[in-house]
This record gives sequence, structure tokens and C-alpha cells, in this order.
Amino acid sequence: MMFGAEILVAATTLNPSSFVPSPTILMGLFDLTPAEVRLATLLGKGLSLKAAAQENGIKFSTARSYLDKIFRKTGTNHQGQLVALLKATQPLQV
Repeated sequence: MMFGAEILVAATTLNPSSFVPSPTILMGLFDLTPAEVRLATLLGKGLSLKAAAQENGIKFSTARSYLDKIFRKTGTNHQGQLVALLKATQPLQV
């Protein structure tokens, strides 16, 4: 028996596309910081990590650190997995 446990269930449709979820959705689903959202969004749009770092005006090592945190928060291990997850995550239309 568990006491004090919390659970969050998020329902989304899975439909691979070029769509990248809004920052609000990414922050809500994965608890990403604004800086992590900016990086994830650029990666989801097809930029390389190096190009995304330059676009954000951050060092490559900083981008790498953000990406490691994004991997942990999203349960992904590779950039390709992350991009596939981002493109498959869409809000439900009700």
C-alpha cells in the first residue's frame, strides 16, 4: 500500500508530423525549463545540437547539458528518440 503518492496522466494523440508542441505543452508534460523548451523546440524543427546552441546564443557544452536533462525528463536516450517523441505529441482535439 502506498500513501502520499501522486500520479499525473496526460492523454495525447500520437501522430508523427512536422508539428512541435507549444512551450506550454512541453513544460506541462515533461517539466522542462524555458531554456530546455527552447532547445528541444529547435531540435524538433530539425536543427542539429550545434546549430540549436548557436541559435539560442549558448555554448555547445551548455546545450549538451540541457539535452542530458531533457533526455532524463522525457525518458529518451538519443536525439532521434526525442525528436520523434516531440513530433508525435499533440494535444487532443475535443
